[in-house]
Amino acid sequence: MSGLGGGVSRNRGDLVEIVAAVYQGAPYLEEFLASLQAQTHEAWRLWVRDDGSTDDSVAIIAGVAATDPRIRLHPADGGRLGATRGFAWLLEQVPDAAPYVMFADQDDIWLPGKIARTLEAMQAAEAAAPGPVLVHTDLAVVDDELREIHPSFWRFSHVDPEPATLRRLVVQNVVTGATAMVNRSLRERVGPIPDGALYHDWWLACAAAVFGRIVAVREATILYRQHTANVVGARPAARPTLRELPVVAQRAFRQTAHMRKQLARTAAQAGAFLERFGTLLAERDRRFLAAFARIPERPFLRRKVDVVRLRLRREDGFWRNLGVVLRA
Repeated sequence: MSGLGGGVSRNRGDLVEIVAAVYQGAPYLEEFLASLQAQTHEAWRLWVRDDGSTDDSVAIIAGVAATDPRIRLHPADGGRLGATRGFAWLLEQVPDAAPYVMFADQDDIWLPGKIARTLEAMQAAEAAAPGPVLVHTDLAVVDDELREIHPSFWRFSHVDPEPATLRRLVVQNVVTGATAMVNRSLRERVGPIPDGALYHDWWLACAAAVFGRIVAVREATILYRQHTANVVGARPAARPTLRELPVVAQRAFRQTAHMRKQLARTAAQAGAFLERFGTLLAERDRRFLAAFARIPERPFLRRKVDVVRLRLRREDGFWRNLGVVLRA
């Protein structure tokens, strides 16, 4: 398990805004908030919106906020926005002049040096060249009891965070929102996150790839808890043996409807990105986004050809890519 601790941040005066969309988080919130209060970089402010929880989430946050003025809980209105829209809404509440914003998930544990290490990488990138920047880090994968499953989410999932190009990111997000920090320049360029965004971190990553830079810090700064309630979790890459192939094939066909739905949602996000930023993109990027957005509308065989042409990546391996083609 990562031992990231870090000394006291040299950037104590740089206020870092943190946004957290919470729902039914009572079992984990006290640990999460305690890990935030244990950060070596103490200049932070947490903005929380509860998404209609029926457990003790609001009471737990309010109790901690009563003794820590850095925590700001939006009055519970009982409305349901979902994770993506909840984070998008919170991002709009952060002051426009805020230099840095991070994102937090209610069930993670932040290692003590998380903010300091991420801020260090951010400011190094800004010193090298001005403009939009997104910094993200690796995660240590743990179970419900915080027992280590794997010290690196990236290695566990067989995902390399680089290269972070638009063409790659439109197809597969490699940025985990709970590790990400964005600067003011990126927020200004992106503007409000639209309903067409599949996930807030995915949308921001695509924008950073086009208009600025994505910096990957190859250190785990978070204990990424895996349990049945995860919206998006860590999954090891499948490498079936010959004996397992019939079972894997049967499972793949059962998942066809889900795969096609996910492909349609990803394509819709590509279309929304093209609609929002099309006039600012290079012609090559516009053509790619337009072609990817049209995949769900294509006839059966043409759809599979387009998936092969636009989606396949060597890192996914033969069997995973074959499954995508068969189910597209």
